Amino acid sequence: MGKNKNNIEIQWVRPHNRGIIPIGKLYCSKSLKKFIKKNEYNISFDKNFKDVIFNCANRKTTWINSTIYELFIDLHYQGFAHSVEVKKKEILVGGLYGLSLGSIFFAESMFSITPNTSKLALIAMMAKINYGGYKVFDTQFPSEHLSSLGGLSISENEFQKKLSYTFDTAAEFDRKPKLKNWEEFLRYGTDN
Repeated sequence: MGKNKNNIEIQWVRPHNRGIIPIGKLYCSKSLKKFIKKNEYNISFDKNFKDVIFNCANRKTTWINSTIYELFIDLHYQGFAHSVEVKKKEILVGGLYGLSLGSIFFAESMFSITPNTSKLALIAMMAKINYGGYKVFDTQFPSEHLSSLGGLSISENEFQKKLSYTFDTAAEFDRKPKLKNWEEFLRYGTDN
């Protein structure tokens, strides 16, 4: 991660407790399901990667500096970094991006311009990862917010064991047939 937005240096961070969300086990509240059923938001993957990472970095305080930004653009072109975009009437209002290595998806950052759209991005990406056969959905750091959505905190040792899945090449980010609608995103992304 970058030291801060205006410093091009990268620092390596190894959390003692790692945040993960069990595959396909996001918690979706009744009010969020109601919000989704209004069907006002469309989902796409890898259509606006640069816009997603730009919006994730467009904060007063962020660890996404120009070095991270450029590296992830390169990783995206190489097929390792992916994004999910949440749009309302073709306008980007939420999203998430991360890194895919083997059967692990490392979620890097998410944003929302409209309330709840980062949650929609998280559900859609989790569905895509579950449907594609991934084994681990990493969130880096545990947080109260992610915990309320089903996130867990695991020890550094537990996470080290899970890293062996980076050698498991069975996962497919673009598995066919593609997920089409919110019903499928909810089925593959959530536990309820």
